[in-house]
Amino acid sequence: MIFLANIGNTNLTYGLFHQKIIASERFPIQDLSEQQDIENLCRSLMKKRRLSPGQIEGSVLSSVVPEKTPLLLEAVRNSFSREPLLISDKTAWGFDRSAYSGILGTDRLLCCQAAIKKYKPPFIVVDCGTATTLNVIDQTGAFRGGVILPGILTGMKALASEASLLHLVPFSRPESVIGKNTTECILSGATYGTASLLEGLVMRIRQELGTDVSVILTGGNSEMLIPYCTLPLHFEPDLLLEGLAIQYTEKLTDFRLQSKEAPF
Repeated sequence: MIFLANIGNTNLTYGLFHQKIIASERFPIQDLSEQQDIENLCRSLMKKRRLSPGQIEGSVLSSVVPEKTPLLLEAVRNSFSREPLLISDKTAWGFDRSAYSGILGTDRLLCCQAAIKKYKPPFIVVDCGTATTLNVIDQTGAFRGGVILPGILTGMKALASEASLLHLVPFSRPESVIGKNTTECILSGATYGTASLLEGLVMRIRQELGTDVSVILTGGNSEMLIPYCTLPLHFEPDLLLEGLAIQYTEKLTDFRLQSKEAPF
């Protein structure tokens, strides 16, 4: 049994892996100010699954919020009495990413790594979180780059903070594209607008690659988008956790192979 966790800009995503993802949960990182907060989440997860800490054989972690990473590391050490594997920009990946020269979040790479195990390239992994990212794997299986745009909820918050006559709107599904009041207009823009942006970007990426591509949808806000998108989509809600599990199992396999090859 492997414990998995990723700190994103909005949520801590965590769960358990045993041949497949058997638990997946999210918790707002704004409510994680102390190490004990994460330890409580670990304890609660184990209790719900009727497991003991001793049944956790290892753990693998990633983070795109550096100031929160030490809290996660120490909480997992204390919870399971094992040193976790931390995914970083120095981690080896099972695909070429040399075409990308900028800072690349491990969450994007983990989702791509999991998708490569499940789908034939080329494809686009759309991760709907604080930002909505489109991550392109080309015909050769290499990471070509992608697109970053504001997430559904991020865009709604930005409107409320920057436009004096607009207010923060709780998310709900709009009944039509044409809003009949300010709230409905904002909700239409957030949902139909994001879906239309996604559809247009996928069309342009297909033109740039010169081939058709599959579209894989994941991330904490992905279910908000599905009803408004006309593209054929492969919905993979646990892709990030699957990527973490793949990293752990491949590192473990490499270690065992090296141990067998070591001279006596």
